[in-house]
Amino acid sequence: MELLNIGFALLVVKIAVSVLPAALGIFLLTSSEEKKREMRNSLCNKLFGVSNAIPYPNFARFLIFMGFLLIAFSATASWFLVLSKMLSAQ
Repeated sequence: MELLNIGFALLVVKIAVSVLPAALGIFLLTSSEEKKREMRNSLCNKLFGVSNAIPYPNFARFLIFMGFLLIAFSATASWFLVLSKMLSAQ
């Protein structure tokens, strides 16, 4: 029996696609205001050359929206990639 076969490698990729967006979404939802301000300042500096081009309330709302969107994507990907095949195989 091989240690790494193609089925196992596909399972690892499927689990990564299912779990990593949720982890990023949880990070975006639970990060502190200071961390969100740092992210905004860094993004604005790289894109526009000034640190406050995007108002903080709009940026924070966008991060919350993206967090929920990533968690929803993760739940959907988990269902279609991993769980539906495992439940129907029984």
